[in-house]
Amino acid sequence: MAKKFKFKLEGLLKVREFKEKKIKLELGEILKEIEATKSRIAKDELDIEQAYDAQEKFLSEPTSGQMAQFFPQFINTKKEDIKAQENILGALNRSYDAKVQELAQAKGEVKILDNLKDKHATAHRKEMDKKLQESIDELTMAKKHKERML
Repeated sequence: MAKKFKFKLEGLLKVREFKEKKIKLELGEILKEIEATKSRIAKDELDIEQAYDAQEKFLSEPTSGQMAQFFPQFINTKKEDIKAQENILGALNRSYDAKVQELAQAKGEVKILDNLKDKHATAHRKEMDKKLQESIDELTMAKKHKERML
């Protein structure tokens, strides 16, 4: 009976595949954070537009100076928040790029091991086929020899 193929580096292959999956999950988390940061920036920009509109309406009526000071402070605060969010977004983009490189390397390692496994499996199959053919030839020759003897 043919011996089943066993790849000696199967454990290492599984570890590398796990590492690749882990990196993909981390990449997904980074993308999620990037989208959340972009939405916070968009919300802050919308808040600034709404503040300008509210200021126009508010200042069309007689108001106190203290109330009028609120709008510029609010807008400056939102602009500073946008700058902070853009810095965070830049850091997340750099982190994303680094993870993409790490994923490419991990995929390469897995691909190398997969190719090695395929190569070994093919060699094993050929060896088993060769042994099987030798057994068939041996039995055929023995049968022919036995028929000649009779």
